[in-house]
Amino acid sequence: MQELESCEICPHRCKVNRENGQIGRCRCNDKIKIALVSVHQYEEPCISRINGSGTIFFSNCNLNCMYCQNYEISQLGKGREILVEELADIFLEQQAKKVNNINLVTPTMYAYQIIEAIKIARKKRTRNSNNI
Repeated sequence: MQELESCEICPHRCKVNRENGQIGRCRCNDKIKIALVSVHQYEEPCISRINGSGTIFFSNCNLNCMYCQNYEISQLGKGREILVEELADIFLEQQAKKVNNINLVTPTMYAYQIIEAIKIARKKRTRNSNNI
């Protein structure tokens, strides 16, 4: 992904080449890393409503907040690496659960991969809906 070759995705603009495996200030390289996929019920009822919010917690963060409630995920990088195609499947799985929204938690460092995953998910959804 060309945008990751001199990364300026966050305000720190560290310009590392994440595409070559270098790690930026956000602690990310070119791989997507997630810590948790779940359905959150009753949190922020105005958006989660009856079916809940389909959450995807991304690992790492560029903010380094001292009192982060997700410290193990955001600062220690707890999680597992996945491919863009797997993220697309996660989007579709959340949608199949009839969640009221998909809530991306700390997604900034993965914005370009997320855009690609959305494109893949849209193609898969369109392809699958034509088979019904």
